[in-house]
Amino acid sequence: MASSLLAKLLLLLTTLVTMSVISIANEELMMQQCHNSDNPTLCLRCVSSDPNSQEADQVGLARIILRCISSHLLTLTNNTSGLASKHHRNPKAKTALKQCVSGYAMAKHGVRKADAHLIAGEYDKAAYDVSMTMVAPPVSCRDSLVTLNIDLPSGFRYHTEVYLALTQALLRIIDRF
Repeated sequence: MASSLLAKLLLLLTTLVTMSVISIANEELMMQQCHNSDNPTLCLRCVSSDPNSQEADQVGLARIILRCISSHLLTLTNNTSGLASKHHRNPKAKTALKQCVSGYAMAKHGVRKADAHLIAGEYDKAAYDVSMTMVAPPVSCRDSLVTLNIDLPSGFRYHTEVYLALTQALLRIIDRF
């Protein structure tokens, strides 16, 4: 009876030590992957927000960042729709906002393609999709709205900057595969 209890305690202790070592190793991997981004804190916040990050490898961490990007893209799309209803009487603003929505749709497609390429191990293709289909739409949208002197809400500006920072972090991570 005592040896059975001792064996169970030993097994529990071994499991806890192993989980602690794995957790520390994964935290180091997260810090290593986010270290080269322009905003490591934002990158780490994104990665740490996903409960699967503790078991993720490099590709898993890249996919987590892609999910964060997708979340900010959804918010940008919704914010753009709100801006469109606010500026529905201004034809130039209406046209620019429609272009923004089209660009965000293209970026959503790029997110899906990049994710598929990451899963398939096609890292050059994933990087291409990120740089060619995901970066330009929010930059173009923001620039065209600023050119038209449309007052951009702080939330819109924030989500655009976070989206761009995470996209840049993702590209740097993919480049190191």
